[in-house]
Amino acid sequence: MRSFRFEVINNTIHILDGPPADQVLELPDDRVVKRLKDMLLHWNDLMEAKLCLESFNSKNADIVNRALAQNAIVLFYKCFGKSEFRDNSLKKDKILAGFPPAAKDVFDYYKNIRDKFIAHDASHHSQAMVGIALDTKKTPPFVDNIHMMATTEMFKTKEEIDGLQSFYRLVLVTLKWTEDTIDKLSDTINETYQTLPLSYFKDFSPLRLSAPSEQEMFKKRY
Repeated sequence: MRSFRFEVINNTIHILDGPPADQVLELPDDRVVKRLKDMLLHWNDLMEAKLCLESFNSKNADIVNRALAQNAIVLFYKCFGKSEFRDNSLKKDKILAGFPPAAKDVFDYYKNIRDKFIAHDASHHSQAMVGIALDTKKTPPFVDNIHMMATTEMFKTKEEIDGLQSFYRLVLVTLKWTEDTIDKLSDTINETYQTLPLSYFKDFSPLRLSAPSEQEMFKKRY
């Protein structure tokens, strides 16, 4: 993948350091373009997950490390499974084909962490307790206080931190697969359009970037 700097002027994108071009046009949403858009969103999520895990370190407060780990896990699994808004979700079996079974074990383990701990309170990592302080050596009432606590600790022990290294490697493998797929889709699109005459593009719209309105925010992208 190649990256270029750009600026937005009146919601229109202008490439700053790419090949010479006086216009940047938006491509129609055919099957290949839609797949490329979904892969780009996957890449964006995977890159953020990678950076979160790289920012995890012993100098951070526990709550910061926990937030980094949980955000990385949520972003990673956002790319997998059925989605109403991304028609081209990533597939575990396709990405991990040729890797040892342990790679799928890591995938399944952190998928369970996401489903049963981060998103829901279904595992024993989430604990809530209520008790009484009982003084049997005095006259009634024997109970003076109700004591309670809730704990959702994770990503603090050496084993949990070492485990995140395995998850980090899983993110890198998935990121590489996604980048390779983006390159292949880009080549396919380039081959489709590079020999067409200039007149073919006369009805294409400029590529625009703008913040969605409140009404647009939760609508499907296409």
